Amino acid sequence: MIANVTTSSKISVISTLLLLRILIGYQPHSGQDNYHGKLNAYGGDYEAQRHWMELTYHLPIGDWYWYDLEYWGLDYPPLTAYVSFLCGYWSEKLIGADSVALYTSRAYEDPLHKAYMRATVLIWDSLVYLSIVWIATKGKNKFHTLKSLWSVVLALAQPALVLIDHGHFQYNSVSMGLALWGFFYMTKDNFRSCIIGSVFFCLALNFKQMTLYYAPVVFAYLLGRCFSNNAKYFFPRFCALGATVIFTFLLLWWPFLYYLPSQNNDLSMGGRLSHVIHRIFPFQRGLFEDKVANIWCALSAKPISIRERIPKSMQPLASMGLTLALISPACYKLFFIGKSNPTSSRHHNDFRLFLWGSASTALAFFLASFQVHEKSILMALAPLSLLVWNDSCFTNWFAIVATWTLWPLLCIDRLQVAYCCTMIVYLTLVWLFVTSYKEVLPSCLDNNFASRAVVPLSGLGMLSLHILQLVVPPPSTLPDLFPVLWSIAGCGMFCISWLVTCWHLLKGTGKGKEKIL
Repeated sequence: MIANVTTSSKISVISTLLLLRILIGYQPHSGQDNYHGKLNAYGGDYEAQRHWMELTYHLPIGDWYWYDLEYWGLDYPPLTAYVSFLCGYWSEKLIGADSVALYTSRAYEDPLHKAYMRATVLIWDSLVYLSIVWIATKGKNKFHTLKSLWSVVLALAQPALVLIDHGHFQYNSVSMGLALWGFFYMTKDNFRSCIIGSVFFCLALNFKQMTLYYAPVVFAYLLGRCFSNNAKYFFPRFCALGATVIFTFLLLWWPFLYYLPSQNNDLSMGGRLSHVIHRIFPFQRGLFEDKVANIWCALSAKPISIRERIPKSMQPLASMGLTLALISPACYKLFFIGKSNPTSSRHHNDFRLFLWGSASTALAFFLASFQVHEKSILMALAPLSLLVWNDSCFTNWFAIVATWTLWPLLCIDRLQVAYCCTMIVYLTLVWLFVTSYKEVLPSCLDNNFASRAVVPLSGLGMLSLHILQLVVPPPSTLPDLFPVLWSIAGCGMFCISWLVTCWHLLKGTGKGKEKIL
């Protein structure tokens, strides 16, 4: 029998992981000192989030999605707006009115307020993301062993998530944590848990729109659950899920439908809804922004230049078609997993397969969908980070690749030192983990020749590009040479990653002598 971990060990682990986040918070945030600010707006994501606290706290709710759209106008779903209001309220109470004063607080970068902003990310991260990682990694005996504690360490030490949320500055851990809570409940044997899981997932969707990357596989699995056990239960179950989704969305969206914006008093409810949707889903921006490691960006490099070959009006359709093709394997598999009769003893296995499926659809959307940001790779990383005992080789490799592809963005944010430090910390943890459990760890795709070659060769390639960028300046005619190379190489590795997720799903079980999840 494996002994449980002592309370002091648990506290030490969590404290160390929180300390890592705090230390990264001392590094520059996005747009600090207007280092890469827009012509019509100061700073970056940090200022955007602070500005949303300012406007939600002072303005009537009907004006939230209409106020000064040129200066970091609100473009996240309603739950983010409500959280911004809450943070803005406490900012005024704890830091002072100047921190969220309407209009005059723009570009406010007081050190004390920066500490407050960093603390809000840390608190929400702990409440939502850390909590589900802690619960989901417990063994079947509902206690943490030393092995399951390793799952917590590697999941919460992910460099990409730490750098983006606690360095660059965002609240991605909230939406991903809510989604993981949803997956955890959906895969329980009791159908009432599916209702609870649906509420969590709706909250995730209403916190950040990129959580839609998981939506197809969630729909497929829950549709299967409606058919499970007995077909006569399909209609009441389907209606129960539908009513849950409608009620949750209506509760969050109703204020923006009911209250009129100050400058458009005669606008219909449909017009108000259309405006908010267009703010959240800006399709007019094009296939992608900046140099992101997906198929469209990689194929836009010369001589292919695919964006010039496909008419602009057809690009959304091409994107949708390719995305639908890539999400199909995961949706097909998860439908039948949901349709099979669930039992309490199968919860861990179904949850594990759900994580593979959600990672697969997230990668599909990242690679092929419309308007992709480089930070969206976190949507695939979150579920994979909980699968270290199912395929440690692949999940640890993917964590490194995901972080590496963020390098061009992190350079803009002046987070190079933080990048190097978090990568060293994570690689050290991976080395300790692998050397301690190499006899029981499952290996990449049964450790065949192709997989054994991919990891070292890709590692050599990533390191080589770092060295080249350091010693070889790009030619004046190709100023974006290295970001483009990062995009192409990253896209290739993410395509391989998508294939691996499909392989694990279609195979149904992972290899390995022991699994925590």
